[in-house]
Amino acid sequence: MRTQLLASAFLAFILFVSGVVSDTTAQENERRFSISINGGVTVAGDGLRGSPTGGIGIETDPQIVFGGSLQYSFTPSYSLALFGQYHRFENADGARIRGDLVHEFESEIIHIGLRNIIHLNQLLGLNSVSNYIGPFGHFGFGVNIYDNDSNLFGTESGEHLAGVIGLGLNIYLSRTIDLFGQYDYHLTTNAVGARSNSSTPETGANRRHVTYGIAHGGLRFHFGSSDARSMTWRRAPMNIYEDDYNRLMALNSRIDEIERQLEDQDQEIRRLEQDLQTKTRQIEGNVEQHETRITNLERQFAEMQETVRDLDRRRDRMVETDDQGLTQQLADGHYVQVYAGLTMAQARNARNMIVEALDGVIENPSQRVLITQRRQFYEVRVGVFNRFPDTVDVLRTAQNVFSDSFVVTFPRPAHLRDQYQDIRKAE
Repeated sequence: MRTQLLASAFLAFILFVSGVVSDTTAQENERRFSISINGGVTVAGDGLRGSPTGGIGIETDPQIVFGGSLQYSFTPSYSLALFGQYHRFENADGARIRGDLVHEFESEIIHIGLRNIIHLNQLLGLNSVSNYIGPFGHFGFGVNIYDNDSNLFGTESGEHLAGVIGLGLNIYLSRTIDLFGQYDYHLTTNAVGARSNSSTPETGANRRHVTYGIAHGGLRFHFGSSDARSMTWRRAPMNIYEDDYNRLMALNSRIDEIERQLEDQDQEIRRLEQDLQTKTRQIEGNVEQHETRITNLERQFAEMQETVRDLDRRRDRMVETDDQGLTQQLADGHYVQVYAGLTMAQARNARNMIVEALDGVIENPSQRVLITQRRQFYEVRVGVFNRFPDTVDVLRTAQNVFSDSFVVTFPRPAHLRDQYQDIRKAE
């Protein structure tokens, strides 16, 4: 049976720690899990079983107690603890029961059990007065595993059920550490090995159960979020009057309304931002189109300027003639000479023929077919052309009418200038 109880206690311990650690990991922002260590003394004697200190029927000396616990807080008012403790009993020198000298004995006990802890701060509202003192009560059950050594009855071992009830006080040191003290009142189904030489019903082996007390204290270490206190130190809810509650609810409704308005404004801002982005893209597209158009207009303007300059140059090179095409001003350049005659009538006749032949070959042939008088001759020429290759088509057409047509260039060579001195060059 002892082996079964130890195995059950160990299994309960493993399950308890696994569940607590898992839940602590899931709730990192709260300190729910704690570990404590404690030490103290036994309080027991030959008093009545119902006395505050208890009694095992035999006078005993106080003995050292030490142990520890694993505790998990489910709510600010309730925790569950797995408790383990070692304590012992030894009868006092010369102890007697009703005048009979009692035999010497020692009893070593390991107590393992579960305890329900009720924190009174929340229930009584005490933490509204102080945040550093926390009273609590507890009750639970467990098993006492004992070894007895008696000079009369020899060695005996076994396990017995034990109930525990008690009170304690926590003192806040920091978010991580509490100092505590408590008193436990044990009830067990055996006299923890204490037997007297008497066989009377009130003494020794015939007792069916005994009680004893343990006074102890220690440190409790809390685990969890570094910026939070233990759940057991949570302040009690604040009590407010109905009018204050109504004002608070009205304020809360107003806050909700403001939050909705802010959300609507945020949505409107996002919509405006989207519209702004859309319009910005449109404007950028329009700007790009306008820049393209401006570039095209600048190119067209440059082309027009070049055309104007060409027209100006052509105008500057145009020869002024009368209504019959007669002129004495020839600009420098290339000319196609098609005819030379002795009378003006012959020259006008040749001019009309060549104007008709060049229709469609050059622009405005009537303005570009010229008559000049040099000495006794009237000469007919087509011009002026800036480049010699430009005369090819005109020369070919003129030769179809006047086969002896040829190209002449001004200014003339030095040895021919005297022959053409009657023709004034245009400035």
